[in-house]
Formats: sequence, structure tokens, C-alpha cells
Amino acid sequence: MWELEQKIEELLEEYMAFSGAVRVSAEDVGLDVRCGFVWISTDENWLAVAGSTRNIDYYGGFEYIDEQAKKTIDRYTFYEGECERIESCLEFYREHNEERQEAV
Repeated sequence: MWELEQKIEELLEEYMAFSGAVRVSAEDVGLDVRCGFVWISTDENWLAVAGSTRNIDYYGGFEYIDEQAKKTIDRYTFYEGECERIESCLEFYREHNEERQEAV
């Protein structure tokens, strides 16, 4: 069982790197700072939380996201971009990230 768990962790790390995921403050995706940090991949169109989802559920309203739009794998919970709430977070990040890049 331990070997399976290790393999899953390795595959997740590879996927996170492949997807261009970055860890950002919840504020960077338009959420309340109390949500903590999230992982976001604009290439793959998802947002993820490592560990407990309690804060993002409560302060970010993610408890209302349909279960079909969520996938929990190991310690990560992934939220798919087809969901309106996640779509708005991805769009917020894109808009504000582009502004920062133009300012540089």
C-alpha cells in the first residue's frame, strides 16, 4: 500500500509541474484572504487546494460547488473550470496576472 501511495504522490507532482500550476494567495484569484493558498493552472483550467478545504468552502463559497466539479486525489482537491465559481476565479487571475506582466 505504501508503494501505491508513493507512486500517486509522484504522479501528482509530475502533473502539477506539467500543468504549469502555481501556488498563489486566494486573493490572487479574487477570493477572501482567509481562504489561504490555492494552486491554479490556467493551462489546464482548474484550481486546487492542498489539504483541508474547510476555509475555502466557508470563506470562498466552495461548499456550493457541485460534487461532479470536484476531484480529490491524495492531498489535493481539484475544482474544474467549467464550474461558474471556478471560471470566475480563473478569469480574475488571468486579468490581474496580465496587468502585472504589462507593468513589468
